[in-house]
Amino acid sequence: MTQTINTATPDYIVDSTLTDGEAWVPLITTVVSGTSTSNVQMQSSTGANDWSQYMDLVLIGSGRSLGTGGVVSMTLNNDTTAGGYVGQILQGNGTDDTAYFQSLTSADIAVVPPSTATANFFGSFVCTMFDINAGKYTSLQSVRANNMNAAGSPNIIAITTFCYKNQAAVTEIDVFISGHNWAADSRFDLFGVLPRMVTA
Repeated sequence: MTQTINTATPDYIVDSTLTDGEAWVPLITTVVSGTSTSNVQMQSSTGANDWSQYMDLVLIGSGRSLGTGGVVSMTLNNDTTAGGYVGQILQGNGTDDTAYFQSLTSADIAVVPPSTATANFFGSFVCTMFDINAGKYTSLQSVRANNMNAAGSPNIIAITTFCYKNQAAVTEIDVFISGHNWAADSRFDLFGVLPRMVTA
């Protein structure tokens, strides 16, 4: 697994003042190599990758499971408290639509193709974590789409919303498929969303 972290002095800070620069700032890019990787971990650090300066975080992922399972889960701040993540999932496969509630030790944000799917099929998702430094519960919203092309695994699109029941600022993200490894070339790009600093 290779990980690139942007710790450079932010170019959107001029003379110690936050300017109205790019709203999305690239923070971390992780690409899974041929070695087995079960958990993709991203942490706040320094420079542009200091998450305390951002309003929201956005994770864009494209992945595939090396096992038979493909449910993508996320924890914040390495917190796996029972019932710490509550959410609703609305999904459809072109034939059936379902909606259901979950109370879990992590947030289920996506589903990616399992090892039984056609070779080189990947699933994609975009997960936004809102108000990560606001001192309130963090909300997560994820949209996903995948072509499973495997017996018993229909193509699915879904919207997932979760609430992380903790008021702490978000400083760590872990993304994993429980009990399975990520396939090579699975990729995760994390962005920080700046507050808009516009003067009249």
